[in-house]
Amino acid sequence: MTRHFIGIDVGTTATKAVVLTDSGVPLRRVRAPHIVGLPLESGRVDPVSWWGSVQEACRALDAAHLELAGIGISVHSPVGVPLDGIGRHLSAGYRFEAPGLPGIVQTIRSKLSPAEAELLGNRVTPATFMAAAYLLLQDQEPVAAQDLHVLGSVGTYIGHRLTGNFAMDPTQASYFGAFDVVGAWTWQEGLAKRIGIPAKVLPPVQASLSTLGRLTDQAAEALCLQSGVPVVVGAGDTACAAFAAGIDQGKTRLFTLGTTHVITDHDTAPTKDGLHLQRAYIRPNQWLRHGVCNGGLALAVAARTLGYGTGSDAVPNMVNRAMEAGPETIARAPFFIPHVRAERGPFWMDTPQAGFLGLNADTDEVAAAWAAVEGVLFADKLILESFPQDSAKQILLAGDVSDGEAFIQLAADMFSAPIQVSAESHLPAVGAALLAAEGTGSPLRPDQSLQHIAPRPGLVRVIQVRREGFIAARMNYLRETGRHERSGGIAGQEADVSKAESESLGTLTALAV
Repeated sequence: MTRHFIGIDVGTTATKAVVLTDSGVPLRRVRAPHIVGLPLESGRVDPVSWWGSVQEACRALDAAHLELAGIGISVHSPVGVPLDGIGRHLSAGYRFEAPGLPGIVQTIRSKLSPAEAELLGNRVTPATFMAAAYLLLQDQEPVAAQDLHVLGSVGTYIGHRLTGNFAMDPTQASYFGAFDVVGAWTWQEGLAKRIGIPAKVLPPVQASLSTLGRLTDQAAEALCLQSGVPVVVGAGDTACAAFAAGIDQGKTRLFTLGTTHVITDHDTAPTKDGLHLQRAYIRPNQWLRHGVCNGGLALAVAARTLGYGTGSDAVPNMVNRAMEAGPETIARAPFFIPHVRAERGPFWMDTPQAGFLGLNADTDEVAAAWAAVEGVLFADKLILESFPQDSAKQILLAGDVSDGEAFIQLAADMFSAPIQVSAESHLPAVGAALLAAEGTGSPLRPDQSLQHIAPRPGLVRVIQVRREGFIAARMNYLRETGRHERSGGIAGQEADVSKAESESLGTLTALAV
């Protein structure tokens, strides 16, 4: 009888799930949105909505009568979830944007020795020190804090719902702080205690490929699955996507699309430059580095601003209009600075800085649409160029690009390089299913269906000129708005970029002010 593996991907706005056969073929794919019951404060998230969408997605898989050999979990991160002793959330979860976290993290940063900071493997920010949410909970919700048993991640919460066991894998722990990212992949318990976080509230760290437990009877009934199926600990969603893409084979840099655009690189040694977000990988002695920007969100904001609305077709309609642009229209288009929210590495921007530059009464719809898409993709290219040059690594674009042919072509145009495109719309969920297979002793490596897109030759020159103009316009805009960027590596996190940009950023001089 054919065995099957389920991958569950709990994303920012929805849960995706897949069933793979034991030959690696996707049998079913589903998506279920998170339904948030009550209005939430800024930077807070509703764990109940995740579990609701997980139930809906798993039921839609119609896998009750399949022979299931394993379940894997992919989750968005970083998020801190306060849990009691039986896995119930005590309050809404914390995202890194939660008000109050920056001040707490700044205090933590001031208490770190250079050696402690180096072990963290990242700049100390709310996005890389989610354990600080414990201190925020103590301050803002002292009654709930009294019942705290574990400050977990999304994976901790979902994993406990499935198995009754608490854990966190190294890919998620990398962004919790008080964790040795560059060495042993263990909690720095002494550091946690010194800054006021009891080590006992940090979940046990378990390998991504290890078995968390078995699907409980209660969870099986809720999901319409067989009870007793092994559940693998799983990993962060981008790490799962990288696993599915085979990033550890050294031939790929992964470019994933969503609300956030992420470019991911893989290495067999950690870095200490603090330029990117860094995390442990799924396999031992391997690391991922992520460069991120709010690209998908910026496209949505631009579409709304330019009159395309807020519906599901708003961004595709804007992108399709941009595809109509020829060299003359492109040359006279305005520029769009796409930082609609604070940015993490490599930009490290504390505040939003966005707008159209040069928009006037003569700007037509096509030119404005071009500017919006161009600005986002030029920012993505700056991220790509922040990694060491490696001609052996090709760009692999992944995400739900089923109706995004125009965007893919524009990405190749703006990157001035061929792009491979994965046809898999549920790549993190597939990665979670592959984790389940390997974690239960049945490793799979399915063939990937890839499309190859080349830049349009007729636009090469005008895009080169536009990119030079974008870099200059962006630098001037950021100077005028008084925005500070920071550099100086992990142990020297307060050095101003403007004092040492060439040494710190290499090819990314365009990021400095």
